[in-house]
Amino acid sequence: MRSFADSNGDRVGDLAGLTQKLDYLNDGDPATAGDLGVGAVWLMPIFPSPSYHGYDVTDYRSVNPVYGTLADFDAFVAAAHRRGIRVILDMVVNHSSSQHPWFALSRNPSDAKRTWYSWRDAAPTSGWLQPWAGGGRAWWPLDGAYYWGLFGSGMPDLNLASPAVEAEMLDVLRFWLARGVDGFRLDAVRHFFESADGVVVDQPETHAFLRRLRSALSPEYPGVLLVAEAWTNLETVSSYYGAGDETQLAFAFDLADAVKGGVLASDASPVINTIARTETALAGKDRGFDAPFLSNHDQVRVMRTLGGDAAGARLAAATLFALPGTPFVYYGEEIGMQGGAPSADQNKRTPLRWNATPPGFGFSTDAGWFYAAEADGVDIASQQADPASLWHLYRRLVSLRSGQASLATGEPVRPVVTGGGAGVMALLRGSAGRRTLFVANYGSAASGPFTVDVTGAPAVLLAEGLGGTPTSAGGKVTIPDLAARAFAFLSID
Repeated sequence: MRSFADSNGDRVGDLAGLTQKLDYLNDGDPATAGDLGVGAVWLMPIFPSPSYHGYDVTDYRSVNPVYGTLADFDAFVAAAHRRGIRVILDMVVNHSSSQHPWFALSRNPSDAKRTWYSWRDAAPTSGWLQPWAGGGRAWWPLDGAYYWGLFGSGMPDLNLASPAVEAEMLDVLRFWLARGVDGFRLDAVRHFFESADGVVVDQPETHAFLRRLRSALSPEYPGVLLVAEAWTNLETVSSYYGAGDETQLAFAFDLADAVKGGVLASDASPVINTIARTETALAGKDRGFDAPFLSNHDQVRVMRTLGGDAAGARLAAATLFALPGTPFVYYGEEIGMQGGAPSADQNKRTPLRWNATPPGFGFSTDAGWFYAAEADGVDIASQQADPASLWHLYRRLVSLRSGQASLATGEPVRPVVTGGGAGVMALLRGSAGRRTLFVANYGSAASGPFTVDVTGAPAVLLAEGLGGTPTSAGGKVTIPDLAARAFAFLSID
């Protein structure tokens, strides 16, 4: 929100700016060519907060004034829905701000809100460590006692084991669903509960809590979407599917790393191996559970990670849209924004460049709230004017996936590939007898001819660097050649 579009010249993105720019995301008319054609938007926290990032909430039922008002939010949701765009809110269930009125009341040992947070007379001396590199203890001293705040002293954890807190958070979700929200990205889902001895990840109580949320909300709001942010290995992430009764989607962090790592290594095996691991982890479960992506607001942008490798970025984008699940695209990724050097999170969240005109580059009338230089041509207007740009590739990929049921919902199969070297991979997606074959060459040299064990006549849907016409014989499809960092989507009849 902060970095998408500023409507009032205060250098900060807002709801009115987003509403004005909705036609860029999807204008609701499939016949036009100036929009990306996306089906949903995920808004990072829009609630009142003392920080720029908003993950320390002070009021769960309001909008940060810098972004607008509840009326502005309602207008945005209505405008989005008119265009067929669903709205997903980032919901910070794990913790609030230390400036939230709830926490202020909880500081009084005799107040009913005391149990809304975890307080102790003394900090534990074992366990209870932050589960990331360099993490330490997170019991914070205040008023002669200690409170638990995994993400810092300014973000005390809510005690979700309290029935009153659970009821309150359910009421918060209902508040936004009643305003037309279609779902929630659940922040820090691995950390909702802790064990008695201070294990702070992936507790059974977390899964039970998610089942209760889903069962409470679904009858009232059928189709409500819950997306888990569980930043860990895919085997653990798969547990948040439960028995189909927890979250419907979870971000595929290992796949994101594999795609970028494969491009950097000129080797498809990281992607192939991660897809194989996913098959095992999700055996008997819905393969649509994955939410693949390339980078997000907590990570170095994909183009910077790839060192500005334009062909590699195109290959990564094509792979993203070939994978099962629901692909997420971080704003600016579609034009190859790199952001700033990753010394601070703000560098990963810089304002979107709408045109090439400084100082605001179409985002605002002045320089945006945080600045990072970008290469010439890394703006929407320039790339929309260039049919060969990364933006046009993203638009074609969105259109292809939307128009091919096999890509959108088809089961994934890894067919056997013979020849082509370590850079080559293939993924077959099928639905109701119609299939789409994705082939890619992650290598730094052309593949030469290779075959894929797929029966049927191939026809090219979208390709870059495909040498010659694919043919079919003897239960195999032959690809004459794929250039380095090249790919093709083929319809198989």
